[in-house]
Amino acid sequence: MSESPESLVRRFFDVWAEPDADVLRTFFHDEAVWVDGPHGVRRGADAIATDIAEQLKSLGGVTVDITTMVREGRTVMLEQVSRAKVGDTPISTVVMAVFEFDEEGRITQWREAYDLKSMNDQIEAASKTIHSGRPKS
Repeated sequence: MSESPESLVRRFFDVWAEPDADVLRTFFHDEAVWVDGPHGVRRGADAIATDIAEQLKSLGGVTVDITTMVREGRTVMLEQVSRAKVGDTPISTVVMAVFEFDEEGRITQWREAYDLKSMNDQIEAASKTIHSGRPKS
């Protein structure tokens, strides 16, 4: 692995601001597994990259602030704050994540835990703000 796992995670999150499934795919081993907290499990680099790109694009991209990161060998554990906007309303969620890398620096497993209800509540509230600002016909 020519790049440290910490650096790979940071570069991976950098792509989230302007998500591109083809670029995201390069971070994953072909048989990677993504355990997306309460959303369930995705398998395979193509499925993972397509799904994460669609999620990120639906929010107009996401920025990630890493608050804590630790590494043991090829495993990285972190706490992050993921931030996006729905219309002009900022939303954010705290995520705990674990990344496991193969010897070539590709993600083999990515596991996340976060409060889905809080995130959905923020999106719903922001969406109501957008819709309430529209003129009624």
